[in-house]
Amino acid sequence: PGNLKWSTTGITIIGNGYGKRSDQLQYPEGLFIEPKTQILYVADASNNRIQKRYPSGEIKTAAGQANGAGGSTPNKLYSPGHVFADENENLFVADMMNQRIQYWEKDAKHGKTVAGNGSDGSALTEFN
Repeated sequence: PGNLKWSTTGITIIGNGYGKRSDQLQYPEGLFIEPKTQILYVADASNNRIQKRYPSGEIKTAAGQANGAGGSTPNKLYSPGHVFADENENLFVADMMNQRIQYWEKDAKHGKTVAGNGSDGSALTEFN
């Protein structure tokens, strides 16, 4: 669009340093902005969680554990790399080290594996 302009100054909207607090990130991998809600989602890989930032500035953990605990159980992620959200705040998460795609409904305490079986490889049910 013709209205874009480069600026030499920027503002930080999420990522107040390295750490596990809700406003901190450790190796953010992917991000997604849902067009209708303008909610920003960040795959916080080393904290094993998806953080979401509302336009109001509020930051919440949308998937995984807020404390950064990783794992392979349905309530945990292990190095999420990418995230997609719909306007209802439901998520699809590429849970990289678990070789799976997880679906998390809004405010869910655990996700559902919708692709992948936890093993790497070239079979139809595996990711590499």
